[in-house]
Amino acid sequence: MRSVVGGILVLMLAACGDGGRDGCHGAASLSPAITSTIVALGAGGDLVGRTPWCASDAPVVGSLLDLDAEALVMANPCVIVVQPPAQGIDGSLEQVAARMGASIHAWPLATLSDIRVMVRELPAALEPGNDQLVARANDLLAAMDRACAPLPWDPSRTVLLVQAGDGRLVFGPQTYLGEFLSACRVPNALAAGAWQTLGMEDMVTIKPAVVVMVGSAPSPWTQELARRTGAVIVNVDDDALLVPSGTLGASLERVRAALANVGSAQ
Repeated sequence: MRSVVGGILVLMLAACGDGGRDGCHGAASLSPAITSTIVALGAGGDLVGRTPWCASDAPVVGSLLDLDAEALVMANPCVIVVQPPAQGIDGSLEQVAARMGASIHAWPLATLSDIRVMVRELPAALEPGNDQLVARANDLLAAMDRACAPLPWDPSRTVLLVQAGDGRLVFGPQTYLGEFLSACRVPNALAAGAWQTLGMEDMVTIKPAVVVMVGSAPSPWTQELARRTGAVIVNVDDDALLVPSGTLGASLERVRAALANVGSAQ
């Protein structure tokens, strides 16, 4: 957390009271994925703070790794929404939130189940009793459900989901895209685990039948992989798939359509 001009922050926190919510407004989001979901719900106007990477015009209040406490206090949100790391929420954020009287809502967003819980709970966190937000949340959930319906697929043909680019980050069964494959009844080339970084030899050993490249970054190594394994390379040029937000339904439909085309070609 950034250091703050001591006297100013102390006075501002004191003005906020000890846990009172008088004068607060809106929400501060410290997660680009949650920000995208808030905007998709039609509640972008509720945002009074965001990270530098969020698609919003709200003021920047930093991130979980580099929080600008003074900017957060100036924004005076009623709610702070976060996507916490494995080690949990930083105690400094909790302290500032407590002094402001702001509630913190946290969702890990590692799996589809996590994302669904976030979408279901966001309306009540933002605007309790707003039926329109609840209806929009249900639409986002329904879109994910449609995308995750079972696909006709030869179970002997495994699929490797890889983030586009040079990093070769692969989505295992315990990730949101891995769960998508499982729901569609398409076998993941990785038998277990979450995210893994694989070298070329690792992927050749796995020998997937299909490799789905997720995202828009160039991946020149895929030609060598196709030559050495005979895998069909499928590119889904959609960076939204790399952000575990409530808008995933439409992006998962693109992966689904790509897989359906590959399946029908066999």
